[in-house]
Amino acid sequence: MSDTVIETDVVIIGAGPCGLFAVFELGLLDMKCHLIDILDRPGGQCAELYPEKPIYDI
Repeated sequence: MSDTVIETDVVIIGAGPCGLFAVFELGLLDMKCHLIDILDRPGGQCAELYPEKPIYDI
């Protein structure tokens, strides 16, 4: 575990559709976000459970 301090306004857990939307909306408010997810790519369970299906709009 790292002892690095990250200064941010909001921490969002999960890079699924809701987490990505929250980052987008908070960006419109000029808030600095840090997004944390266990997976190595965004999309959450939508991308993980259905990898062969493209996601056009989240």
